[in-house]
Amino acid sequence: MVSIEDYKGREQSYVKHVLLEEYLEALVHKTASSYSHIVYTDGFAGPWQSAKEDFNDTSFGIALGALRRAKASWKKAGRDVTMSAFLVERNPAAFKQLETLPPKFPDIRIKPLKGDFIELIPTILKDIPKDAFAFFLLDPKGWRIPLQKIEPLLVRDNSEVVFNFMLEFINRAASINDPIVVAGLDELLPFGDWRDKLLEAQTSDERKVILTKAFSDCLFKLGHYKYVCETTILRPSRDRPLYSLFYGTRHDTGLEVFRDCQVKALEAQSKTRAATKVHLTENKTGQSELFRSLHEMSPEDDVTPFLAAERQRARETMIALAPARASPMLYKDLWPLVLSRHVVRKPDVNKIGADLKKEGTLVFPNWETGKRVPHPGYTVYRASAADE
Repeated sequence: MVSIEDYKGREQSYVKHVLLEEYLEALVHKTASSYSHIVYTDGFAGPWQSAKEDFNDTSFGIALGALRRAKASWKKAGRDVTMSAFLVERNPAAFKQLETLPPKFPDIRIKPLKGDFIELIPTILKDIPKDAFAFFLLDPKGWRIPLQKIEPLLVRDNSEVVFNFMLEFINRAASINDPIVVAGLDELLPFGDWRDKLLEAQTSDERKVILTKAFSDCLFKLGHYKYVCETTILRPSRDRPLYSLFYGTRHDTGLEVFRDCQVKALEAQSKTRAATKVHLTENKTGQSELFRSLHEMSPEDDVTPFLAAERQRARETMIALAPARASPMLYKDLWPLVLSRHVVRKPDVNKIGADLKKEGTLVFPNWETGKRVPHPGYTVYRASAADE
C-alpha cells in the first residue's frame, strides 16, 4: 500500500498513486471475474524518483501489486487468471531498471519495451490477446502527445484508460505563440474551438474549465467512451491545479468504482495538503507546537464542502434528467447519468433517489415494501400535479 512517508517533496504523486491503487485494486479484481486474461500497459513507465527498491511507490509497481493480489485471490477461488504487463520506457537508464522486474514477479508476464510509446502501439496491440481486458496508463513526463496517433489504442474493445493531462504546463503553453508549441497543442487537443474560448476567459478557473472540457471531449470522441471523468490534482502547498487525471470507460461498473476511488483520493489530497501547509508554516516561523495545535483544533478541509456541493448538484441533475410520467425510464439507466456528471458515489445517488421519492419529487411505481434504496429494475419518472 502507498505511504505518504515515501513521497516527501512529491506529495502530488502520492495523491495520484492513491487514486491509481484504489482504482486498479478494485477494477482488476472485478474484471478478472469475467476475463481470463488482464493486461496492464504503462506507456511512460519510468521509474522516476522511486524511494523503494520494490518500486511500490511507482505507477507500474502499484499496478504489479494489484495484478499479483487479484491473481492470488482468484486462484484461491479456483480460477486461474493470466496477468500481463507491458512497461514502455525510452530512457536507457530507466529501462535497465524495468528489465530487473520479471524475475521479481514470476507470477506475472512482464514485458519491458524500450522505445517511443507512440511507435510501439502497433506492437502492443498485436501482443494483447483479443479476449483480454486491458488497462492503459498514459502518464507522460511532458505534455506533447499526438492524441490522434494513439486512437488505435483508445478504441480497443474491453479496455479503459487513465491519462495524466499536465494542466499547469498546458495552460502556460496555450499563451505562447511559438509555432512549435502551437502545433504541439493542436496535436494534443485536435478538436473544438477551445482556443477561441481561451481568448474570452477572464479567470484561471475559466481557463481550467475550457482546457479540461476540450480534452475530455477529444478523449470521448477518439476513444468512443461512454464516460470520461476528470480528477484535479492540486499543488501540495498552493491552491492551484497541477494536473488533471482523466478516466475513460465504456462500463457503468467502471464508472461506479472510479467515483469511489476518486472520492478517497480527494480526501487523501485534502489531508496531505493541510499537513504540508502546516509543515511549511512551522519551518518559516519555528513555532511548530503552536501551529500544529491550531491545525488539530481546526484542520483545513477543502474537500468536504466540495463533495457536499457535488451531492446537491447531483440531486438537481437527477430531477432534471428524470422523465415525465408518459415516458418513464429504468433506474439502472438514470443513476449512471448522474454519476457521470458529478463527483459522488453510487450510494450517494441511491440515497438521493430515496429522498426524492420520500419527498414526492420522483415516483417509483414498482418500489417494493421495505426497500431503502432504489433497485436497478425500478421504473422512475418525475412527479406531476396528477400524482399528488
